[in-house]
Amino acid sequence: MAREKTYDCKCFDLGEFFLEDEPDLNTEANRRALAIEVQEAIESFIADKRRNYEPPDPMRGVEFPFAENH
Repeated sequence: MAREKTYDCKCFDLGEFFLEDEPDLNTEANRRALAIEVQEAIESFIADKRRNYEPPDPMRGVEFPFAENH
């Protein structure tokens, strides 16, 4: 059984906002379809960034003072 695709309400709001200027396309079905596409694009972006994430080196840029007479 296929799982129903879901989306955050902000994605729906965004789709609704952009379709306001497209009266021929501004239907409930199209707003939902656009919301799903926006949600999938966001999830894909986040997954890609997490896959390629390298945490910063906490020691980068830290200078260690050395004693003059070592």
